[in-house]
Amino acid sequence: MMPRIIMDSMLDAAIWFWIPLLLIPTGIWFTVSGKAKSFGKILSLIGLVLVMASSWTVPESDSTASGHLLLSISLPSILLAYGIHGMIFGGNVPVGKLDSGARLSGTFAVFSSLVIFSLMHWYSFTPIWRNGEVNPYWIVFWPTFLLFSTSLTSSASLGLVTFGENRLKEAISLAGVSVLLTGIALCAMLFDGYLTTSEQFRDYLWLATADIFGTIVGLALAIGAFAIVIWSYERSLPLPENSHPPTEEEINHVVNLANKHIRGEEE
Repeated sequence: MMPRIIMDSMLDAAIWFWIPLLLIPTGIWFTVSGKAKSFGKILSLIGLVLVMASSWTVPESDSTASGHLLLSISLPSILLAYGIHGMIFGGNVPVGKLDSGARLSGTFAVFSSLVIFSLMHWYSFTPIWRNGEVNPYWIVFWPTFLLFSTSLTSSASLGLVTFGENRLKEAISLAGVSVLLTGIALCAMLFDGYLTTSEQFRDYLWLATADIFGTIVGLALAIGAFAIVIWSYERSLPLPENSHPPTEEEINHVVNLANKHIRGEEE
């Protein structure tokens, strides 16, 4: 009886969580490849909705905690994406410039998003998964999000100042967002959250730092190894031989073709 129950729960998790999870990248592939853009978007949307609803469809599966977290952070994430887009493309951009109110609405959306995220940490909006416990992925996501977003916005601000033209206002806005995110991270390191402690936050923040640093180092090593392989292969190739000069017959053929075309005659 027990093995059958386990098999049933595994089958339910596969149907209501893992298969919908696979639909998301499959739909993205259809969309990006251009073979069936509309079908790909619908497929990804269906998969995403089913994954986010998995905490109700298969509540006994531990894997559904990720779907529950996606549902919990969907609203502030959409606001943040909209806000960053408005702040960047509401300024002096040659292509895809938004209307003049996009920068203001984008700033408000970013601020609202960060307020919601902060309430999820310090107030009763904390994602509760089951049995009154905090979603286990939340304490991993929150420090990683703050660290990654701070790095990304500060880098984008520096990039706008360095490579952009008349983008000082947008750079200042992104720098302000970076400072605000840094302040939130410092507060989370010092003050306990609604259901999490500052010590937990610090522990996961250092782990997130190590993960991001390891990812950067890994990418750098991979690119370096690829460059070394290409360089070694090119060095091993023999020098190209000089081609023989054209013969008298080839020269005469080219001259005849040139004369025919210059005179307007067909070959």
